[in-house]
Amino acid sequence: MSNPGLPLKLSEQGFGPINLVATQGMRIAWSNDNNLSGMYWVDRWQATGFMPDIVAVNLGANHIGQSNAPYCTPTDPSKCSTLIDQLLNNIGPTTLVWWAKVNHEPLGHGGGYSQGMLGWNAALDRAAAQRPNLMLWDWPTALSTASPGISMDTPRIHPNSGVQYVKRSTLMATHITAHMAPSRYVGPRATLPAGDGTGYGYEPVAPAAVYTTPTDGARFTPTETRAIDLSGEELVHPEATAVALTVTAVDADTGGWLTLWRCGDPMPPTSNVNFGTGETRTAQVITRISAAGELCVFASTGTDVTISMQGNFLDGAGSALLPITPVRPLDTRLTGRAQQHTVAVPGTGVTAAAVTVTTVGLSPGGSVNLYACDAPQSTVANVSFQANETVASAAFVPVSAAGTLCVHVETPTNQYTDVIVDITGVFGVTGLRFAPASGTRILDTRNGTGGWVYRHRFMQTIDTVGAPPGAKAVTGTVTVVRPQFRAFLTAYACGLPLPPTSSVNANAGLVMANSITVGVEATQQTLCFYSSRNTDTLFDVVGWWVEPTV
Repeated sequence: MSNPGLPLKLSEQGFGPINLVATQGMRIAWSNDNNLSGMYWVDRWQATGFMPDIVAVNLGANHIGQSNAPYCTPTDPSKCSTLIDQLLNNIGPTTLVWWAKVNHEPLGHGGGYSQGMLGWNAALDRAAAQRPNLMLWDWPTALSTASPGISMDTPRIHPNSGVQYVKRSTLMATHITAHMAPSRYVGPRATLPAGDGTGYGYEPVAPAAVYTTPTDGARFTPTETRAIDLSGEELVHPEATAVALTVTAVDADTGGWLTLWRCGDPMPPTSNVNFGTGETRTAQVITRISAAGELCVFASTGTDVTISMQGNFLDGAGSALLPITPVRPLDTRLTGRAQQHTVAVPGTGVTAAAVTVTTVGLSPGGSVNLYACDAPQSTVANVSFQANETVASAAFVPVSAAGTLCVHVETPTNQYTDVIVDITGVFGVTGLRFAPASGTRILDTRNGTGGWVYRHRFMQTIDTVGAPPGAKAVTGTVTVVRPQFRAFLTAYACGLPLPPTSSVNANAGLVMANSITVGVEATQQTLCFYSSRNTDTLFDVVGWWVEPTV
């Protein structure tokens, strides 16, 4: 009916091989004619070894029935759900599925949608809510807003000519590519912000809260920006130019985020902590503070907030960072669960370590506290996790004189969770000093910021220039956005082998952020991101690490 058709349109976008089955009267299952059965063709593909990464489905119009006797309705889509589930189960849960909703207006344009169409599309919505591998295309909306418009037959099910089919195939290919294709670099790179000074040393402190609602202020209201004065806090050095913090959102009204920055500067278009409704969510935040010791906080929704100190950045004092190839000194999936763990930190004379701690496995939910083993147990949670959740959070953790840090797992019962500790750098006498910058988004696959477009595909590595010439490491926030399956991202210096670690984790459909401090490739200052699943990926830089000047 059309040339170029959908296979050629997809091939032009880099897809292939492509196997297309299209015929009049096709249904999900049809006992009288295998050629008209979607189930038959999926079985045939699998039997002959054709195992696609993506299956695009445009079935349903032959199942909706007449407007006066629909097969299913919006209030009872169960029969349609049974058919849809039958095909999805046959395809399997590890294949990405793109499915077009149906359009049916029995009275012609402007006559309203049929009950059968609304019932079928309701069943697709139900399936998408339960299956993270399913992506829907809203064909009725795409048809009504198409420019140029698409001429259809009287019930507005089929385009009425080959030319009109080409228009529809173009829309389909565009949507499939945007949501299913591997991310592609088209440029340009994002512009880096200017860094402050020639680099500051890091001075760790014993973790403790310096601000909490409602003790030090009322609960944040939606879209509120609040200036917090840290100048009188004993743990905040009076000459600190920047601070490392643990920031926790507690019992949020709705899903949202927190953004922190130096008061007096414009609010950056970034986020530091992402959370869902009613959750407790914790993240490391590294930010500049004003000369008066003020820190500004924006909350997108109503929530309580706790801010705890990890350390200060000082001019001419403090420890230097030595980035290391990421290592995993603790993985209780291999060693066994417990409430208390001791972790050996690589190196000598280490004052603190740049750590990512991840919780994984069945559990009732809880928190994990990290602290130097020769200090009292910390009361500051570095990661908060919901029941049966995989989640990661970063911290600069003080290290004991013996070179160890302690991990305490707190849960409502003695059913502890598995804990993973990854170390990406250590602080000591020699190494790099921190040049803080205004938070800037330099990678966003949703809109092409940083040059990468389309979603970050599973097992794909993309990169960004994360620091200016001469810098050896970078600090920022990496965010995984609504992965189709439970996913993790790993950030590491480009040019090195992929390390056996993770930087941020998220369950299917969630938005999760985590701070990272890792080395960059020495020549072009590139930072690589590996994705375990199909997702969108963001990176907000807040500074980099440079050689000290004499």
